[in-house]
Amino acid sequence: MQIGTSDEAYADAFRDVDSVVCSSARPGTAVREPGGLRISGRWSYASGCELAEWAIVSVRLPGEGGRPPQPAAVFARTRDLTIDRDWHMAGLCGTGSHTLVGDDVWIPDSHRLDLPRIAAALSNIAIAVGLFAPLWGAARGALDVVVDVLAKRTSPNPAHPTLADSPGARRNLAVAAHKIDTAERRMLGIAAAVDATQPGEVLVAKERARLRMDLIAAVRECRSALEDLLDLHGSTGLDSSNPLQRYWRDFAVGSRHVQFTSHVVEEDYGVLLLGIDEAPSGML
Repeated sequence: MQIGTSDEAYADAFRDVDSVVCSSARPGTAVREPGGLRISGRWSYASGCELAEWAIVSVRLPGEGGRPPQPAAVFARTRDLTIDRDWHMAGLCGTGSHTLVGDDVWIPDSHRLDLPRIAAALSNIAIAVGLFAPLWGAARGALDVVVDVLAKRTSPNPAHPTLADSPGARRNLAVAAHKIDTAERRMLGIAAAVDATQPGEVLVAKERARLRMDLIAAVRECRSALEDLLDLHGSTGLDSSNPLQRYWRDFAVGSRHVQFTSHVVEEDYGVLLLGIDEAPSGML
């Protein structure tokens, strides 16, 4: 898919099929010059920036003729930027979502991107379900850890040799697994709805909000399942050497991404159901 104003940006960034491209939606500043832009800024949450050769970053172009600043996006070489290693989180440490820093970086016009075309090709819902997929994987990984442990762990109830022999433990495991399974069905349903849209087609706002509600429900189901699984495993699940605590921490951080802001999604859906507003927030 060509997303630049010319083929040059696309060809440069993806000449190598293994090329890594990071991005940040935090806006920087831009100054127009003949043949291109001079950009400056701090672009945070640039996941993968330590591995990336290119970065898609947002800037604001000065308005002309009294008009307000206009949003724009550009392809920048990461070698022309520096990295402020400020990603110090309880989870998702491996994403390396540090801040990219640029000062008066030259961007030729060929590497300025066409925002309307990007928006038409990738909806917010598609972005959100893509972000949720690895989080669901963390929940599923946690389930696998606990299933393996239950058959080996001695039950605190002497009537049951192992936790797997305990009807209560089996019941709790089933409930947690069903929550994760339900979240998977929701996730795949949202993905199918996105895939079914035709090029250039935009789902009506109420349908987008409904899909968002499904995604928020999936987040909550996985979060609840992780707590159930930690209860089943016991305190050793939080030992730093245990993968269970890593899944839990990664989910705890990742599920707080702005794309999963539940109160905004619920407000959107509520006002649409009541016919109060056509487009309550930019998340749709």
